[in-house]
Amino acid sequence: MFAKLATVIVVLGAMYGALLVNRQKRIDAASQISRMHFRILEADRERAKLQAKVARETTAAKLKERIGEERLAEYRSVPFRHDPSKATEDAMGDPLTVAQPEHLRKSQQEIGG
Repeated sequence: MFAKLATVIVVLGAMYGALLVNRQKRIDAASQISRMHFRILEADRERAKLQAKVARETTAAKLKERIGEERLAEYRSVPFRHDPSKATEDAMGDPLTVAQPEHLRKSQQEIGG
């Protein structure tokens, strides 16, 4: 009788020990998830700060100042197209619609006729 009771107590102790180990693993996993979530939030905040800094530093005036007015004057912007289906291969290859320096546009116009 004593051996049966001792066996039951040992088995129940082992079972409760296994349950405690599982519980601790779940708590550790939840803690790790929480730490990762906090790091992700911090990274998002840092990314937003850096995006705001980049946006402040890349104004049109600052870009013109950095590139230089004379070099900026050589380039033309690409015209905005409302309907992409009307963009043909001829129009896409047209040197007047592609942003490029003035001297390249002139040389291509001379070659093309």
